Formats: sequence, C-alpha cells, structure tokens
Amino acid sequence: MNQEHQQPIFCQSCSMPMLEPEIQGTELNGERSTDYCQYCYSDGAFTQPELTIEDMIGICVPHMVEDGMDASAAEAILQQQLPGLKRWAPNRDRLQPARIEEREALTIAGIAITTTNADEISGKGRIAELWNHFSSPDVQTQLAAVRMDGDVYACYHNYENGTAGRYDLLAGTRVNPSDIAPGLNLGTVAVPAAKYAVFTTETGPVQQVLYRAWEDIWYWFAHSEIERTFSGDFEYYGEHAADPSCAQVDIYIAIK
Repeated sequence: MNQEHQQPIFCQSCSMPMLEPEIQGTELNGERSTDYCQYCYSDGAFTQPELTIEDMIGICVPHMVEDGMDASAAEAILQQQLPGLKRWAPNRDRLQPARIEEREALTIAGIAITTTNADEISGKGRIAELWNHFSSPDVQTQLAAVRMDGDVYACYHNYENGTAGRYDLLAGTRVNPSDIAPGLNLGTVAVPAAKYAVFTTETGPVQQVLYRAWEDIWYWFAHSEIERTFSGDFEYYGEHAADPSCAQVDIYIAIK
C-alpha cells in the first residue's frame, strides 16, 4: 500500500495535519502510527491518556489562534471535528463504500479554486468561498445555458501530492464540451473513465455530512489495500441533495 498517499491527513486525536512522516507518533515496535501525531501518541500509548475531548479543545485553540484564527472560530471547528475522530469515537460505525462502479468519461463546467486539505481543516480554506460564488446569479445564468441536467458536481483534480498537497476543486454541472461557447467565463475539467469506490453520506446538513464522510474516506483508504489513483474524484449532488439542510451526497473516489 502506498502509505505516502493513503495515510489519514490529520491526527485522529487532535486533528493536526500529518503531512510529513516525522509528525506521526510511534507504535510500541517503533513503527510510525498511521492514526496519531507525535504529540498525542508515543511508543504505542497516548502521551496524556487522562485528557477529555474538552481538554483537547482547550489545548488546541491557542495554537490555532497563534496561526491567525479567531478563538471562537477555532473552537467551533474543533467541536465539529474532534467528536468523529478515532480517539473520541472508537466504536463509531465508519462509512464504507456503498459500491464499486465503473463510469465513462464526463466533462464538468463551472468555477474552480486551488486549495489543500491542511488549509481546509485549519479553517483557512476556500471551499466555502467557492460555493458562495457558485450560487451567484452570474454563475448560475452561465451554467443554465450549457448544463445537461440540474445535477451538481464538485470535482477534485490536478492533485499535486495525493492528500498531502494542493489540488483544484471545480464546482459545476455536466456539459457537452461542444456547447461551451468562447464567451462564457467558465472552466472545464475532463474527468477520465475510471473505476470508483462510491461512498454515500448520511442525510443531514450538507457541510456536516460531507465533513464526516471525507473523514471516514481518508480513514478507510489508510486501512485498505485498495489504492486511489487521484485521476479525478467528485461529489455528486443529485435529487437527494436538493435541500442543503437535509442532503445526501455520493462521493466517487477513483481507484486502481
């Protein structure tokens, strides 16, 4: 298994990004932990086993403030992130692939950003900004002229270094490439034909269910022999995602 690309992007205790092997904690046999950072876990045990989740939030908030985040925003992020992590929810039923599916190539047109998982986890991300722009009348008017249907896609592509590096995210709709007129201010991405592990989120507020689903997807691939190709992954917002307050989304992860 390619551990460089498959390991979880953040510590399953404090949620700190683990982008380099030296940040990982150690097991009793000296091997690097795939779940925990060196500050939370060493020699096969938690460094502070008596901590509660509230204690951990109190420890992490000052570090996030030092990085320029507002304290209340940092606390809100941690209150969302930590309850789903392995240390704090060891018996939680994690999301599994609903199915393995092969799909033909498709073209998606829309608007895009470049970001990293570390930025999104730390609260410095741009995905919320992308969706706000996507909902604007100007973008929706342009998409209405070329869309094949009303479904929405969010395509992750141009991965720099698997889960550890920069990537592009395009929010848009499926189109026929020949329908894209030169005057439209839209980007496109050609998603190649591929085999996918398809994960279906829980039903609930879209931001919440997506966060937990991606958390489980990273965890699942870190403990699976199936490897990602990073050729292009996408979230599919169909009829079950029409209401953002009660949405269910399919996430397609390209695999070997």
